[in-house]
Amino acid sequence: MNVVIAGGGIAGVTAAEAARAVDPKANITVFSLERDRLYFRPRLPEVVAGKVSQDKIFVHPETWYREKNIELRLGESLIEVCQDNHQLRGSLGSRQTYDRLLLATGAESFRPPLPGANLPGVFAVRRLTDAANLYYETSRAQAAVLVGSGLLGLEIGHALTLRGLKVHVLERSDRVLPRQTTPKSGAKLLGLLTKMGFEIHLGQQASRAFGQERFSGVILASGEEILSQILILATGVTPNLDLAKALGLKVERAIVVDEYLETSTQDIYAAGDCAQSPDGFTGLWTVSRLMGLTAGANLMAQDRGTRKVYRPQPPSSFLKVAGIDLIAAGDLDPDGRLTGVEAETETSYRKVVVNATGLLVGFTNLGSTNGNRELTEALGQKVLPPAILGELSQVDFDFAKIKSLPLSA
Repeated sequence: MNVVIAGGGIAGVTAAEAARAVDPKANITVFSLERDRLYFRPRLPEVVAGKVSQDKIFVHPETWYREKNIELRLGESLIEVCQDNHQLRGSLGSRQTYDRLLLATGAESFRPPLPGANLPGVFAVRRLTDAANLYYETSRAQAAVLVGSGLLGLEIGHALTLRGLKVHVLERSDRVLPRQTTPKSGAKLLGLLTKMGFEIHLGQQASRAFGQERFSGVILASGEEILSQILILATGVTPNLDLAKALGLKVERAIVVDEYLETSTQDIYAAGDCAQSPDGFTGLWTVSRLMGLTAGANLMAQDRGTRKVYRPQPPSSFLKVAGIDLIAAGDLDPDGRLTGVEAETETSYRKVVVNATGLLVGFTNLGSTNGNRELTEALGQKVLPPAILGELSQVDFDFAKIKSLPLSA
């Protein structure tokens, strides 16, 4: 069996490991456009802050790939695949055949059409090289502007504050982290971030960046001018779909896959940030890893009837900025369509959401980790009776009561 994986990120490498666990003798090749082997992308802010060196965030040592007998081709991407004879060609000229192919080509940072965004001093932190370059840039900067208040963006912003920079955050929404917060938790998080030194501009967006030889500031749509030496674009990601389109695969927002993570073409699978599973496209590290586990097993299936079904978990995001804990999982119901129970203190906020049957469908916990494990395990799995729902409004609720509940039928 010849298995080829396009992409050396978490989905691709996890798939390679899962495939190797099924078949010790298969030929497994991983093409990776990046020159660095797999690293923990969520730890890039630590590199920017200077808290860890680059070599400390690699997931596996170089020897791991040799021990697993996985051929890793760094700095080489797939540029041509002939489906008729299952031949493919890499960007460095390598040629080989494949029996099963996995596209785990990931995503790139989305760069909004902002005039002046091509100036030196403008960054979109997606790769290890981006984080390293930004770290060196901070040594000659006093202030930075962060466009967008997403998870990675805020953590990069905090890293810059640790480097001594004043950080301005431009968020076009009416609250920070709009995808992971409710109006109440967003307001509380805003207060905590402001106390940490962030200057957050809600309902604002950059009109253009300016500078002579280098970036030196932005002009907002309101006409306000903010001077800084660094501009960070944290406005989401765009899936890498060029190879999928060249292969004629069905593509919507990302590569469309079925419940087995197989694309519209037999024997070609997709996983990670470039894949759009039946439950939607999320672009989270944990989701990419889970998809990689399923795809890797299915790549090696000798009988199509024995393939594993991808069972997505409710999406969750965890953020920790200078001691501020925030978890957001499932449906937070910001519009109040469902039943939500809240508990709040001066420094914390919790909301638990259930549907009409009492099934736990979402929760958020800001400023505390109490109950996170029990709620995560119960999400989508347990019905909360009215008595427990009422008690959840208590800040010191005993989460052992949820742990002891049976799974829903």
